[in-house]
Amino acid sequence: MERESPRLFSRRLRSGVGSEVCELMRASRVLLLSATETWERFTYYGMRALLVLFLVAPPEHGGIGFADQDAAAIYGLFVAAVYLSALPGGWIADQIVGPVLAVWIGGAFILAGNILLGLTRQFIPFAIGLGAIAVGVGLLKPSVTTLVGRTAKEDGQPVDAVFTTFYIGINIGAILGPLISAALATRFGWHVGFLAAAVGMVLGLFAFATIVSRLPKLQVKRTVSSLHVTIAFAAGVIAVITLVSAVRPAQLVRLMFLVVLLASIWAFIMLFRAASDESETRNVRTLVALFCGGTVFFAAAEQSGASLTLFAERFTDRVLLGHAFPSAWYQSLYPFCVVALAPFFVWLWKSLESRQLEPAIIQKFAGGLAFGAIGIGTAAVAAATCTRGMADSRWLIGTYLLLAIGELMISPIGLAAAARLSPASRSGFATGLWFLTVSLGGLIAGLTGGYFDLGSAAGLSTTFGSVAAVLAGTCLGLLAVDQLWRRRSM
Repeated sequence: MERESPRLFSRRLRSGVGSEVCELMRASRVLLLSATETWERFTYYGMRALLVLFLVAPPEHGGIGFADQDAAAIYGLFVAAVYLSALPGGWIADQIVGPVLAVWIGGAFILAGNILLGLTRQFIPFAIGLGAIAVGVGLLKPSVTTLVGRTAKEDGQPVDAVFTTFYIGINIGAILGPLISAALATRFGWHVGFLAAAVGMVLGLFAFATIVSRLPKLQVKRTVSSLHVTIAFAAGVIAVITLVSAVRPAQLVRLMFLVVLLASIWAFIMLFRAASDESETRNVRTLVALFCGGTVFFAAAEQSGASLTLFAERFTDRVLLGHAFPSAWYQSLYPFCVVALAPFFVWLWKSLESRQLEPAIIQKFAGGLAFGAIGIGTAAVAAATCTRGMADSRWLIGTYLLLAIGELMISPIGLAAAARLSPASRSGFATGLWFLTVSLGGLIAGLTGGYFDLGSAAGLSTTFGSVAAVLAGTCLGLLAVDQLWRRRSM
């Protein structure tokens, strides 16, 4: 048998090692981008876990002492501002500063906002801090998501699988944030918990610094001063948040809902105009259906920071091994379930795709809405049956487990769809538009305090039951739309 020459063997060995190194570097790019988002989510969810509880806590306990209705409205306004700002934030990243610089600027705003929350005891500066966080998330989130999508495409990796992996990183941060921030707030006071959340953003920016030189190079036409636009954008969002101190939140949240709804309609008009052919037009039409389904789902999911948190605080058992634990810890159940189940869904989508059995995107969304309806319906049953005592913790565990299954069938798929189905020149804009589903969902969650009694178990049961009914109806509506479009395409 002819032997291989030493030179040829050495060349082949170097080639093999080099390809393995390249594969490792490619994988590390997505992992480090995921780490950036992990720590940003640690910051966001750690702060969010404390927000409603801090607002309703009486001043003698270090809180502000707002009524349930106003606290829920402020929560909804904040979530809306966070994800509404993703739309101009995505546009700024696409057209002016580029996604890399947008991540740096956004991280700086998030860090400054959380520090302000930790240092102030007055509501107006507290509201300004919330506004700064909203600006930062609006710049950072669509930019990191765009970079993940471009990196996956550049490396030839499956987009849905990459985004599900990315979503695991998001939810690891969402698990740790409430656990650590709530524990520190309980032990040392609210503001220590808020400052602990700020540390997460420092770690996120450090992770981004290690990967920034190996990210895809995206050309941006800087036709406008990036500094001026960013300052104007920040000033606008912070001004809106600060209005909460002058106008009753329950009234302002209704106006904000109308504003975000109109912004969403305008954004889709822009996407339809940007479509260059019939195929892109069909893709945008699909995004409209996904947007409606995502909005309704997140109206249920965002109950975790409002009505579900109040239910956990007032009507759910919180004793573990003989010791009471913070009610905000229940908020870590949701992302924990997402992380635990995400590998299964990565395997499931790949397996179904290899057998040519993968369901259409709209069908996945309908399935997610069905699980969400059962999950929030479980909370309705729990609230209805706890009138004679505290609800067993297993009810909330079941609720968050089913919501997590629903989210894995909606959120990572929706993110991937926004990057994949948008017109080529509007990727960041479409990603920002997708985040408006969470914005509208948060506003609907904030509106629940104005229509239902969040201070009683019966009122919470009615709240959860109503949300579950809307989820079920939207599920059936999406299935009907999918069947109609299939018949027209035959």
